Amino acid sequence: MELGKKIYQLRKLSGMTQEQLAEKLNISRQTLSKWENGTSMPDVESVVRLSALFQTSLEELLLEEDGHVEEKRTQITLDDMMRINAHNRRMNLLLCGGLVFLAIGIMIAAFGKMLETVMEQLHYVLYRYMVAEQYVAAPVNYDLLMIPAVLAGVLGVALCLGYFVKSRGEKG
Repeated sequence: MELGKKIYQLRKLSGMTQEQLAEKLNISRQTLSKWENGTSMPDVESVVRLSALFQTSLEELLLEEDGHVEEKRTQITLDDMMRINAHNRRMNLLLCGGLVFLAIGIMIAAFGKMLETVMEQLHYVLYRYMVAEQYVAAPVNYDLLMIPAVLAGVLGVALCLGYFVKSRGEKG
C-alpha cells in the first residue's frame, strides 16, 4: 500500500479531518490532500511527525508489504480495524435499543398496574356516593393499557436476542 493511502487510513481511523491533521503537522490542508492522493510525497520530517502522531513505526509507515507477506496475513489491517469498529458500533446500538425498549415496556406495565390500583382505591373511597346514587361507575379496561407495554417489551427482547444471536454467530 502506498504512503498516501496509509496516511488517509490512519487519519480516518483516528477520526481526524484533513484540517485537524494538517494543523497538527503545521502544513496546509491542500498539502495533506496531495499526500493522500499520491500527487506529492511528504518530506522526512513530516513522515517522522506522522509516525509519532499515529504511534506507528517508520518501517510500517514507509515500507511496502512485499517483504512482509507472511507477517501481513496475521496482522489486522487498518481497513479491518475500521470495519470491526463500525460493526461494534452497530452491535452496541442494537443492544442499547433492545434494552431501552425493554425498559419502556416494563415502565408502561408498572404504570398500568399503579393506575389500576389507584382506581380501585378511588372506587372504594367513592363507594358511599354510589350507595347514595350520586356516582356512576365507569369501568376501565386496564388490559388495553398493557398493549403498548407488551409491544415495547417484545421489541426490546427481539432486539436483545438479535444482538446475542449475531454475537454468537460471529464467535462460532
